[in-house]
Amino acid sequence: MEKIGVGVVGCGGIACNVHLPQLQTADGADIAALCDIDEAQLKKAGDRFQIPEERRFRDYHDLIACSAVDAVDICTPNNSHCPIAMAAVASGKPFCVEKPVGISYKEAQLLEQAARNAGLPSMVCFSYRFMPAVRHARQLMQNGAIGQVVQVYAQYLKASAYMTGRRLDWRFAQEIARYGVSGDLAVHIIDMIQFLVADFSGVFAQTGIAVKERLRLDCDVMAQVDTDDYCNFLAELEGGIAAVFGVSRSAIGNRNHISVDIYGDKGALRFDLNKKNEIQICLDDGSGDNISMETITLQPDGTPSQMQTFVDIVRNEEPADTPTLADGVSCQKVLDALLDSAKMRQWIDL
Repeated sequence: MEKIGVGVVGCGGIACNVHLPQLQTADGADIAALCDIDEAQLKKAGDRFQIPEERRFRDYHDLIACSAVDAVDICTPNNSHCPIAMAAVASGKPFCVEKPVGISYKEAQLLEQAARNAGLPSMVCFSYRFMPAVRHARQLMQNGAIGQVVQVYAQYLKASAYMTGRRLDWRFAQEIARYGVSGDLAVHIIDMIQFLVADFSGVFAQTGIAVKERLRLDCDVMAQVDTDDYCNFLAELEGGIAAVFGVSRSAIGNRNHISVDIYGDKGALRFDLNKKNEIQICLDDGSGDNISMETITLQPDGTPSQMQTFVDIVRNEEPADTPTLADGVSCQKVLDALLDSAKMRQWIDL
């Protein structure tokens, strides 16, 4: 079978540390072209992944038009996701896009409709769906292992706001990112909870900025940060399930801490993705005092990587539990509600 030529737009950390290495090893994939507006970044990535000079582009339109590119992988800042994806749709090329899908629910909705009308395969890069603990939790939930879910607690904590010398990159600017940690971090656990439990029906959020000024990228002048460093919120899931979320990039002591606790009327399950091959489960024996958690160590189950999954859907295969554009649009609706709730300091029904 002929290989799928994937063109990657954006050569930053997420592309060079995750997408491109996975594409190198994905069955049926070929890294066909790269694009970045930063010439130095483009050269560094092009040299590392041995992409010919004639297939290194500064303009994403040129990459999409390249005959070697069969599908497009979008790894750019938030405000460019939908314009690039729309250009891929216009050219009839499948695409995957980093999260969040865009910078508004309406924008994401329009993209999903366009891709659906064109009949193009697409995917959102909710990378934690591919972790063994999350996949096993999904199986347990589908089998009703812990009964009817009553409440959920989820956290995503980092200390990246305090990285020495970190300047005002795009994540700290509303005009580019729109969302702070909600779009950068919370979106992962929003998708995870919708994947495992149920969709959201309402939220109440509180946000704040821990580091209020940073040096600009282009000069040694301080500028205001206008996206949040933390976002804590209450939520109600469909069926009246209560949920509590804590999300922060200003939580010292946490490099990349993601934990989920799900409590049902017959048991509970818990995982911490720093131990991605472990999940804990407790089943109530009816005595009311069975509080010990059994730790299950998971063995490799053959689940394809994120980028292998993208290649497979481009080849018209249907990998299980692929994060779809519709999933991304659903998450985007929650993100917009979180911003509205924090601004108005009130509960928002979805």
